[in-house]
Amino acid sequence: MKKERKNKTIFWIAFRYFRTRKKVKMVSVVSIITILGAFISTFAILSSLSVMNGFKKTIVDRAVNFEPDIRVFVKDYSEGFQDDLQTKISELENVDEISPIVERKIIISNSQGQQLSLIKGISPNSYKKIIEIEPYLFRGDFLTDDIASTTFPEIVIGAQVANYLSIAIGDTISLLSPLDIKTYSAPTMKCIVKDIFQVDIFDYDYRAFIHIADMKYLLDDPLNHYLEISGDKNFNKEEVKREISQLSVKSKYISTWEEDHKEVFSAMQVEKIGTFIVLNLIIVLSGFNLISSLLMLLLEKRWEVGILKSMGMNDKNSFRLYYYLGWLTGGSGMIFGMIFSLTLLLLQQYFPFIHLPGGGEVYIMEYLPVDVKLLDVIITFITLSLVISFSSWYPARKANKIKPLEAIRSKQ
Repeated sequence: MKKERKNKTIFWIAFRYFRTRKKVKMVSVVSIITILGAFISTFAILSSLSVMNGFKKTIVDRAVNFEPDIRVFVKDYSEGFQDDLQTKISELENVDEISPIVERKIIISNSQGQQLSLIKGISPNSYKKIIEIEPYLFRGDFLTDDIASTTFPEIVIGAQVANYLSIAIGDTISLLSPLDIKTYSAPTMKCIVKDIFQVDIFDYDYRAFIHIADMKYLLDDPLNHYLEISGDKNFNKEEVKREISQLSVKSKYISTWEEDHKEVFSAMQVEKIGTFIVLNLIIVLSGFNLISSLLMLLLEKRWEVGILKSMGMNDKNSFRLYYYLGWLTGGSGMIFGMIFSLTLLLLQQYFPFIHLPGGGEVYIMEYLPVDVKLLDVIITFITLSLVISFSSWYPARKANKIKPLEAIRSKQ
């Protein structure tokens, strides 16, 4: 109880020192700069990390909408094995949908020119359960599932291909597959553009979709190239990958969408870590400001510290006095910075008000994306706390070395 009362007294003295720095005007100025430095450091780190999280979340959400959970390469297997494998995978727990895919790089041409595009042959109704393409379609018209009800092959193409070849919905285009030349010419097919989609990430807007039956007819190949799989909310990708590999499928033929784009997301993670390290230089600068502020205050209050020591305050308590004072200075800037940052960032996250230039035409989103993560807040708090603790420790250690008699004589 006595120790607790003594700590409160030391903290009260530190608080009084924090409030009344008027004898040397420069001390007050440096202290204000220190508080602002901690405030700006906190805001800069939290806002930068949250905005980077927001951009990553936007890209991930769009990638998830356009990618299956798992892709299995089956082109090397016989038609009978493919059909049997598709049946077995569909029976696995938490598998929602499985759809066969035929994929090839094909030249799309019209009177305006030619463009190489990755075209996927799909079963429309089945594939719409794996990807969410409807939000990205210009008119919301995907491929017709019943091929017998169409008079002409249909195609849905990406906006980049459409823009390059000046293609509009309803136009007729030609498909040519140079990789499948068997005689003197490549197989060709004319298609009607059913719709155009725009995703704005990766190479999706250079892709196109046609019915799998039309694709197999064009390539004159009955085999599927991939099986694309989606699962429910309890879907465990790694567990399903192991189960599929036990069905006589080589593990190298099985991949998740994260693995297919791991270079991009690894680069984004490295960029986030690099940004955090660079921004920590601002924290270090704030730490130097805090040290200089406390050392200047120590010079100003040297006589008063000497009086307190002559009245019985020991070295341990003089250390606590300046350690508490360092936390009152740096900690107040950090706390105010966190309150301001989190308030602003959470408002932007749930009620966006900061517009990006171009209104969604220059960038892939209309508002500045923000995603505040608890881990980032915790790491920022710990990092700042360590810097404040170290910056407070050094001047507090200097306060230990003050000798009462010399300090009192210095006033004379």
